[in-house]
Amino acid sequence: MISLFSRATSYLAIVGVLSALMALLNVALQFSWLALLIFILSILMLFLIFKQENQVNKVDIDSSENQPDEETDELESKVQERTLELNIALQELEEANKELQEKNTLDELTGLYNRRFYDQKIQAEFRRSRRNLTPLSLVVIDIDHFKTVNDNYGHLAGDECLVAVSACIKSCLRRSADISCRYGGEEFCLILPETDSNGALILAEELRESIEVCQINYNNIAIKLTISCGISTYLQQKNVKPEHLFAAADQALYKAKDNGRNQIIQQDFERVSDS
Repeated sequence: MISLFSRATSYLAIVGVLSALMALLNVALQFSWLALLIFILSILMLFLIFKQENQVNKVDIDSSENQPDEETDELESKVQERTLELNIALQELEEANKELQEKNTLDELTGLYNRRFYDQKIQAEFRRSRRNLTPLSLVVIDIDHFKTVNDNYGHLAGDECLVAVSACIKSCLRRSADISCRYGGEEFCLILPETDSNGALILAEELRESIEVCQINYNNIAIKLTISCGISTYLQQKNVKPEHLFAAADQALYKAKDNGRNQIIQQDFERVSDS
């Protein structure tokens, strides 16, 4: 549209110039007032045409200069919008991954870590203990006569007992580095980094006493529980692996049960590793 207008004004300018020349020629030959008037009008029209054309050219230049800026602003706005959408999507994905990870590592009933997490964590803490030359203790816990609870009061009552024991475990573990896991069934494990055998024994005894005085109420029935514990401690002994640590604590647990339950036994780790 603008180019068509510019072409038309150019044609009018040519006509104006020709008219001016003809009027000038007529003035030179006859010098009449009518020819002089035509000459003046032609010059005025030519001036107006060139002025109008300059304004049109200026508008075209301004438009061409502003158009890239507008396109750039629009592009930047779209990039910001897409970036925001991408950040939101990444945040949602991170939350979904975190939720999935929690489902994969937490026991749904008790809220403690599950067996899968235990297997990963004991390996990591064992390597850290060996690297830093710090003690690592493991406590294996089993609820005494838990099968009798299930048989007498039902599995829902047994679930209530598991939840109550888990709550006692959580209350006794005050360090963020200490890890409590439900190993399976009524069996639990405590991973205690930088804890020697004496510290593990004190913690296990505190837990045993808290569960002994705890009373679980289920359908107006009071259920009393006790636990047995086995403890082993890693002190960078040779040829020792994480499974040996668990085997030692598990043997100590069975000794506690054989000795009458509701007690804690510590296993000599070197004796187990030699066997």
